This record gives sequence, C-alpha cells and structure tokens, in this order.
Amino acid sequence: MGLAVWRDISLLWLIFWTFIAVLPVGVLLFFAIKGLHRLRQVTRKYLRSAQSSARQVSYTTDRLSHQVAAPVIYLRAKVAQVDRLRRATLRRKQA
Repeated sequence: MGLAVWRDISLLWLIFWTFIAVLPVGVLLFFAIKGLHRLRQVTRKYLRSAQSSARQVSYTTDRLSHQVAAPVIYLRAKVAQVDRLRRATLRRKQA
C-alpha cells in the first residue's frame, strides 16, 4: 500500500468523525426550527384573538373618553365665548 492510499483512508476517517461531530448540532437545529414553526402556528392563532380583544378595548376606551371629555370641552367653549363677549363689550365701552 502506498502513501496515497493511507492519505485517502485518513481523509475518509476524518470526514467520518467530522460528520459524527456535526450530526448532533444538525439534529438539534432541525428540531429547533420545527419547534419554532409550530410555535409560530400556535401564536398566530392566539395572537389574533388577543389582537381582536385589544382592538375592542381600544375602541371602547376611545368612545368613553370622548363621552367623558365632551361636557368639559363644551363648558370650556362656552366660558371662552362668554369671556370674548365680555372683552368685546368692555373694549367698546372704553372707546
């Protein structure tokens, strides 16, 4: 047997041990990707429900805040209107 044959056998032996060393990492990554795919499917299902609930809460909060703020805005507008009338009246009396 020549040196070339032993070189080829050594190369095959090293490739075999490298494959054995890399195989667990490959299997681990395969199952991690498979698990992440399944997790994405599950979260998509539940996040749609959560998004719907959040949208409903947002709509209700917005509607209630407008109802609460409407009288305050109305009163401030009336006070500002009365104040402008008072200022306009006092200016005319001064002139």
